[in-house]
Amino acid sequence: MSRARHPLATPSRSKSILIEGWRATNHSLALVNQYQILELRKLPHLRLFHADAPLHTSDWNKQTATSGFSRSDRQRIDTLSSPGNEKIDCVYRIFSPFQAAAEADRRKTLTFMVTELGPFRISFDKTAQNPDCFTRGENRIVTPSSWSRDRLIDWGFAADRISIAPHGVDSATFRPLNVAERAAARKILGLHDDDVVFLNVGAAVWNKGVDLLLLAFAHLRGAGRPIRLVLRDRIDMYGFSVTSELQKLAAKNPGLFTPSTMAAVSVIHDDLSREHLRLLYSAADCYVSPYRAEGFNLPVLEAIACGTPVIVTRGGATDDFCDDQVAIRIPGTPGQHEDIAAGHRGRYITPNMDELIQAMDRFATFRPTGLDNFAAARARVLEKFSWRNAALQLAGLAVG
Repeated sequence: MSRARHPLATPSRSKSILIEGWRATNHSLALVNQYQILELRKLPHLRLFHADAPLHTSDWNKQTATSGFSRSDRQRIDTLSSPGNEKIDCVYRIFSPFQAAAEADRRKTLTFMVTELGPFRISFDKTAQNPDCFTRGENRIVTPSSWSRDRLIDWGFAADRISIAPHGVDSATFRPLNVAERAAARKILGLHDDDVVFLNVGAAVWNKGVDLLLLAFAHLRGAGRPIRLVLRDRIDMYGFSVTSELQKLAAKNPGLFTPSTMAAVSVIHDDLSREHLRLLYSAADCYVSPYRAEGFNLPVLEAIACGTPVIVTRGGATDDFCDDQVAIRIPGTPGQHEDIAAGHRGRYITPNMDELIQAMDRFATFRPTGLDNFAAARARVLEKFSWRNAALQLAGLAVG
C-alpha cells in the first residue's frame, strides 16, 4: 500500500513565504508567529523570509516583555531576513490591525485573524474595512479555531474563504515533571503538600473570566477547602492587572475575600521562560479557564501537555481540542453584544458559577477527579495539535 506524501515533500521547485509579523515579544500573536517560524524552518524545499511589522507600543520589546524562547531558538527566529529581490510565492501576515494586500499586489496572501468576542472596526487597518479585500483572488484568511471562524463569518467574511489552522503545543518543552521535580517546584512556589493548587496565566480581561475564577475560588476557600490560586499578571503586555481585579472584587465582596482568602492567592509579575511556565503548569493540580470568549486558548493546551487536567467553558474555542477525558467543561449561557459605533457584533458564553464551583470542588476534595482516561486522551491531543502539524497545514495553504 503506497503512502501519500505531503504536497511539500516533492515539489517541482522550492517555494518561498514572506512572513510579515511580530517577533521578540510575548504578545500572543508574536508567540504563535515564533512557534510557526521554528517549525516552518524545518520543512524541506521551503525558503522563508521575514519582515517585522510595527509594534503597537514600545513596551512590547525583548527587554521588558521577553518571548521566553531559548537563545538557540531566538537565533533561528531572529536570523530570518527580508527577501530583497527574491520572488515570493506567498505573503503570510500575522499581526494587527489586520492589513489586506494592496489592490496592485498580485502575490498570494494569507492573513492570520483570530478573534474572541468578534472583531471591532479597529481590528482592521483603516484601508481594509471591506471584507472582500482579504479574500480576492487566491487570498485567504487563516484562523485557529471554529469559534474564531464563526465570529469572522458573523462579521461578513465568506465561510469558504476561511481556513482553520489550529495552534500546536511544544510537547518537548511542555511535559510533565517527575515526582521529585514537582515537589521541588511546589516548594519554590511556597506550596504545601496538601494544598490543592489552581492556576490561570491569562490576562485579567473580561472575556477570559479571571473574575469568575476569583469569585469561585473565594467561595471554596470560605468553605474551608485547602486550596491555593496562582495567577500571572500581564499588565506589561495588555494593560490589565490581575492584582487590581482582585482588589476590586475584594472591595465589593469584603465578606467573601477575607484576609485568609487574599493570602491564598499568589500573583506572578515576572516574565517567564517556557521552562518556567512548564514548572507552573506541572506544579498545579488543575488549570482553570472559565472564559467567556477565546480565540484558541493556548495555555489550556500547554497545561494538558504538562499532564495537568483543566476546567474550561463548554461551547467555546477549546471544544476543538478538549473533550470530557482531558477537561471538565462548564456549561454556560450564550450572550451577544452589539456596539454599532465601534463596529462590533460580539458573542460570548457566561459560564455557570454554580457548575464552576462544583467542578473546582471536585479537585479540592476528591483528587483524582474521575478523568480516568486522561493519559490516553492527552496523548491523542498532543499527536494532533503539534506545531509541526500547524506548520505543515500553514505551508500547504501558502504554497501547496
